[in-house]
Amino acid sequence: MPGSELLLQHVLPFGAVLARLAGIFLMTPAIGSQSVPVRVKALMALFLALALYPVLPVETQSTQNLTMVDLIPVLVGEGLIGLAIGALISLPVLSVQMGGQIMGQQMGLGIASVFNPALETEGDVVGQILLYLALLIFLSFDGLEIAHYALIESFSTVPIGGLAIDRAPLELFVGLLQSGMHLAIRIAAPILCILFLETVAVGFVMKTVPQLNILSFGFPVKIMLGIFTTIASLTAIAGATGVELERTFEIILDWVLSL
Repeated sequence: MPGSELLLQHVLPFGAVLARLAGIFLMTPAIGSQSVPVRVKALMALFLALALYPVLPVETQSTQNLTMVDLIPVLVGEGLIGLAIGALISLPVLSVQMGGQIMGQQMGLGIASVFNPALETEGDVVGQILLYLALLIFLSFDGLEIAHYALIESFSTVPIGGLAIDRAPLELFVGLLQSGMHLAIRIAAPILCILFLETVAVGFVMKTVPQLNILSFGFPVKIMLGIFTTIASLTAIAGATGVELERTFEIILDWVLSL
């Protein structure tokens, strides 16, 4: 068989592998950031595909007999696999940022919103600080390596073009989303409790000393209490984030291996 024909037989399967790898670069923390240039993401996905494709089992390359028209739904399905893994593994990080935004709103820092180029959204200072803290914890727990490992393992459980609708992780996504909301409330709970007590105390002061300008007095106190409580809670926030990340990693790997 001529070398050109042999090479052409691997173009379509390689494109499917590249599509699955490209999906993970859209949502995964750090590498899915908008601040990472698109060209860099494309080169990283291409190099990973070049390294991975030669070691895949031959039986997983089931697109050799497909036409270009038949390949379109296959490429979409492959991209959704990588996108699902990236979205699932990013939920704990986004939950920590949500907890920080709740804290900032209660502290009165919501009016001082800043632009986050990584997500192309606006958020308060506390939310941005906790987002970067969560990213550091994610990287220290080898989150990127686990995301890529889960994607590589998916080729052994889901061959190219073998994605079915019933394998979509909708229930898993809803469960992790619920767990992420719980994590966000746990992170914001100390601030909510302290500021609730501060609000009650300021209410008593306002009734006792009505001549006191409560706006000029209570607003700085609320910010200072919020800052001190946030600093004191950083260790607990990091611990809760690490536990949630480890749990998420285990759930994603179990889902990939069970496909």
